[in-house]
Amino acid sequence: MIDLTKISIVAPPESVVKKLSRANIAFFGLKKEGFSTTFCVGGKSIKKVFAIFAHPCYNICVLKYGALRSFALRCAARAGLIAGVALFVAAVSLSRLFVFRVKVVGSGSYLAPQVVTILAENGVREGSFCPSYDSPVVLSAIMRLPGVSFCSVQREGVAVVVDVECSSSPGVRPVYSPLLSPVAGRVEGVCVLSGTASVAVGEDVSAGDELISPQFELPSGESADCLCAGYVRIRAEASLSSHAQSRSEQSLSSALAAVRLWYDDARVLSHTVRQVSQGFIYTVTFTYIHTASINMQ
Repeated sequence: MIDLTKISIVAPPESVVKKLSRANIAFFGLKKEGFSTTFCVGGKSIKKVFAIFAHPCYNICVLKYGALRSFALRCAARAGLIAGVALFVAAVSLSRLFVFRVKVVGSGSYLAPQVVTILAENGVREGSFCPSYDSPVVLSAIMRLPGVSFCSVQREGVAVVVDVECSSSPGVRPVYSPLLSPVAGRVEGVCVLSGTASVAVGEDVSAGDELISPQFELPSGESADCLCAGYVRIRAEASLSSHAQSRSEQSLSSALAAVRLWYDDARVLSHTVRQVSQGFIYTVTFTYIHTASINMQ
């Protein structure tokens, strides 16, 4: 039992049990701890376990090695040598607690400003002390960025490397253009996945005004170009005219029904009736919600 090594994997217990059983690896003390599953295996099985869970989507690490008693005896017999090794290991380990570089690679590298900001919000910044971070939270936030189909975050020495892959058609390049308002009205909702909101809820906008800017503020305070993604809901005003044979409540109801047929969220402001040679023209003025979006396919 002293030679058991404790391992942690970010994966469901069912998946861990299935893969270990299929490889005929004996394990003990299986336990679910948050997003991770921990268990113990013999020292000879460690390499097999790492080989099974070598796929980038698994985050695997050793929490505790076995054979501590024999290691302590060897340390006592070689105190001088071990002291030098210990100092070296301590220096290396200490340096690994710092992040000196954040690198974003893959087809989604154009999302680097957003990825860097997500890492910074979770304590991962260049030149900062970072012993650990919540990898599932980081992965979840990056996967919500527009077009992202795969992501992995790994520590490589003093660097954090983020592989971001986006699903897109061959030859299609991201367009760094702002979202402009196609209508005039009042903003009722703003959702920005990438970029910076140029308007706020309750603000009046005109057709052609910028709604979302293709700029992103880095943790350093500087701005960088990025891909716009998001939508803005605007309550706009419009009118719809319909013809009726007579002037009556039924004709008005038909005109109002025609409005709601096209705009189910319409709010009627007023209506007018104008007589023509072949009957009457009912004109209903109303407001409706127009959703302007960009890169939300």
